[in-house]
Amino acid sequence: MRTFEEYQSAATRTPLSLRNNRDRVNLPVLGLQEEAGKVGSLLASAFASGKLALTQDQTIELKDRLSDMLWHITLLCGETGIAMQDVAEHSLAQLQARTKALDPDQR
Repeated sequence: MRTFEEYQSAATRTPLSLRNNRDRVNLPVLGLQEEAGKVGSLLASAFASGKLALTQDQTIELKDRLSDMLWHITLLCGETGIAMQDVAEHSLAQLQARTKALDPDQR
């Protein structure tokens, strides 16, 4: 896999017949909420010592959770007709604009 387009194509192969219309949106929204909570809990545990120190198991779990979040985002993009590549490009444009706004040399 090289691009978000290839990822989106592969990740959205879940047959639509397995989901009703409401579930096609609720599943990824609720999934994102659940996974974000798990990421928060995981990182809170990792920060308990006062610094971010992930164990090998926590690193694997974090990667699992982030992968699930990416899949849920991909489902939402598919249901709303938004290409993942467009989301990635929009994200970079936002980051560049925010960075420029914060950098006194670029104002």
